[in-house]
Amino acid sequence: MSGPASLFRQRVSYAEVIGRDAWGTPLLGPIHEAPARIQPSRKLIRDANGAEFVASFVVYTEAPVTLRHRLWFKGDDITDFNHARRPAAVDEHVDGAGVLRYRKVWL
Repeated sequence: MSGPASLFRQRVSYAEVIGRDAWGTPLLGPIHEAPARIQPSRKLIRDANGAEFVASFVVYTEAPVTLRHRLWFKGDDITDFNHARRPAAVDEHVDGAGVLRYRKVWL
């Protein structure tokens, strides 16, 4: 049986913000890469604080991405934090057996 992951034919890099240095610059954990589906979007969503936000992209992935992570797409400079995309919301999709199938990350 093939699941949603069989449709994840693109790649996304991601890293968790693990703290800040003495100057307030974000410190990142290890950068990982995962299969994903990256889709342009123009959808009005609510972020984690309840503020309205127009998402530019939605990323479908099985990667354990949270609001604390930053993402880069193919061609982005992963060595430059300013090129990282910050999730506005993350939806987890669970099947009927209670198994997490994938995450929908709004950027």
